Amino acid sequence: MSRDKEKPRKGFSSKEFRAAIARRAQRLAEGSGSVSGSGSGPDSGSGAGSGSGSERKQLSRRSPSDDVRVLKRRLQVFVIVGGLVFLSLIVRLFQLQILEGVHFARRAEQNFVDTIDVEAPRGRIFDTKGRPLATNHATYALYVTAIPRVQVEPEQPGDEPKIVRMPIDDQQIIDLGALIDFVDEDDRASFVDKLDRLRADERNGRYAVAVRNNLSWDENARIQTRGFDTWVEIRESARRYYPERELTAFVTGFMREIGRSALEDSRYIDYRPGDRIGVTGIERQWENYLRGRLGERSRVVDALGREVAEPPPAATAALPPDREPIPGQDIYLSLDLDLQRVAATALAGETMEGLGGESLAIGGLDGTGAVKRAGGAIAMEVHTGRIIAMVSAPAIDPNVWEGRITRQQYEDWLNSPFKPFVDKTVQENFYPGSTYKVVSALAMLEEPNFNPEETIECDGYVEYGGRRFNDTHRHGIINLEQAIVQSCNVYFYHLAIEKDLTLARMEEVARRLGLGERTGLGINAEVPGVVPTEASEARQGTFQRGVRLNSAIGQGNVKATVLQIAVLYAALANGGYVVTPSLVDRVETSDAKLVLQTEPKFKQSEPVIAPFDRQRIHKGLIGVVNSELGTAYSERLSSVTVAGKTGTAQVGIDPKEGEELIEGWDVTKDHAWFASYAPAENPEIVVVALVAHGGIGADAAAPIVMRVIDHYLGSKGADGDLSAHPRAPGVPPPLPGETERQRQAEIEEGL
Repeated sequence: MSRDKEKPRKGFSSKEFRAAIARRAQRLAEGSGSVSGSGSGPDSGSGAGSGSGSERKQLSRRSPSDDVRVLKRRLQVFVIVGGLVFLSLIVRLFQLQILEGVHFARRAEQNFVDTIDVEAPRGRIFDTKGRPLATNHATYALYVTAIPRVQVEPEQPGDEPKIVRMPIDDQQIIDLGALIDFVDEDDRASFVDKLDRLRADERNGRYAVAVRNNLSWDENARIQTRGFDTWVEIRESARRYYPERELTAFVTGFMREIGRSALEDSRYIDYRPGDRIGVTGIERQWENYLRGRLGERSRVVDALGREVAEPPPAATAALPPDREPIPGQDIYLSLDLDLQRVAATALAGETMEGLGGESLAIGGLDGTGAVKRAGGAIAMEVHTGRIIAMVSAPAIDPNVWEGRITRQQYEDWLNSPFKPFVDKTVQENFYPGSTYKVVSALAMLEEPNFNPEETIECDGYVEYGGRRFNDTHRHGIINLEQAIVQSCNVYFYHLAIEKDLTLARMEEVARRLGLGERTGLGINAEVPGVVPTEASEARQGTFQRGVRLNSAIGQGNVKATVLQIAVLYAALANGGYVVTPSLVDRVETSDAKLVLQTEPKFKQSEPVIAPFDRQRIHKGLIGVVNSELGTAYSERLSSVTVAGKTGTAQVGIDPKEGEELIEGWDVTKDHAWFASYAPAENPEIVVVALVAHGGIGADAAAPIVMRVIDHYLGSKGADGDLSAHPRAPGVPPPLPGETERQRQAEIEEGL
């Protein structure tokens, strides 16, 4: 066989290859045995060696099957690695495009989309007839981004400029402040301090924050003309407007910018720096209803945050939809604005002539026409507790809080003896004086052994514990009813000394009638009043033998608010039910859909006064106004029977040496009270008035109450006819029984 024929063929199978290998191995074995047996010759050795080497050379080549196996393993590894890489790319692409596509799309949009808040209109406040007490007026607000985006030029030529955030500097604050009309240096310092805090605040400083509200037209024009960069912006806003000014100041309350401490409170998590919030009155109590929900508006901006005037259509189409703000809800009060004006005019000492006191500046503390009276008056429905008039004088126009107030003006108000910041109807305790005698009388009527027809002789004073307790004058022979009619202190001293009228008895009845605790109205930081006990007096070290005597006539440590006395007399009028007073009648949405309707509430489901006891007190209260011996007889109305009680709380003090006297304000006089309800035969309304340092209750307080009742029930005085009133305001009433004594003297003189 030739060498060419011995060469393996290309492309043979592995089976053939193995068979060829086996044959060659056999031949080699045979050849090796032949050489060893016959010796070696040159030719034969050379030929054998040459053939054997060629065969070994052919057998030394790697098997194709071995190459395929190696390549196959490598290919498998390559395919697996490549598949994993490709799979990871697909997974990442799915994550970016599908799972996080919206997120990254929004991040991309943020490069040209800016979303700003749109203020929601605040809910309005109306009286019972729908007349506005608090509304909104359009204005402008100054917004500042204290850490704005700025463009920084590159350090190396050819580099791109960078957009970074940098706080505004002092010079920028000075330039902006130069365009604003500050009322004083404190106002300027407050503005600068606000901007300082914002540029140090990494969170809020990055966003536009309202730093000054209610800009004037001049301020607006100056700032717009100055052309500040993106960190200054003027937006449309709204300010609160109170059309009745001081007349309803303590009822509506006022607003101011939310403080830093409140922003850290979780209750105000939805508020932003610069937002305004209710501080007093209805504005505070019903803040959650009045405050609307912010809207949002998107706009196209450039890299520095400047709004693009004519954005590309594609960018505009990519803007997210705007969210409209939800207006706050409107609140309708039970307050009657007409009756409120009558009460305010009477409380300020004005007549009912002309327009009924519309020109009266109740809170005027600035000179001409200033109010020289302090006090409060409340009118309330006896069966429901709905307040229909609630006046405290003097008051401050709540509109001033929408602007700026100088420190000097604020300190003048703060130090005024009239206390214009204090709501005299609920926020200050007063000695109730003789209006409290009904509590003492009820406490004794509940004693089975007490005889209200038993009489004593009043000599004008009593001696007890080494002290002399005086009365206004000698009343003579008197029983319980006449003690109420003539307001005899000596009779109640007698009950405390001889009839065991203890502090415990008085406290039990007083608390049952709503004294000593807040009424539940819930506005203007209402105080609870004070009902003394022997334990409380002992703790204070004030318990003495005469404490019971003073407490029996509403002095000592007995204190109450005007509203508490109104609740007390409403219970006497309605048969013994203690009402929870209310001011809000209903709440509606801006499109007049009912949200909330208030219902009358009572402290107890059953009357707290026995009918027979209530009737005795009721008879005495009618006599106060309609009996010639009554302390308010001079104030009776000709067309309606009024039941009531005068009170004169002894608080007059001697002026301090060197103290400046204010004309019309006499601190040597006592507090004047009058509490009443009408019509006596079927009560509808309870009215209580207090005049601080007004003097005698019948002189200062009773005329106020009678005018309110007169107007409410529609008697002659409702049209301004003063002839229905027995005397003009400011004219002292005659002493009880004075008219009868004068008539008797005239008869005797004629004889």
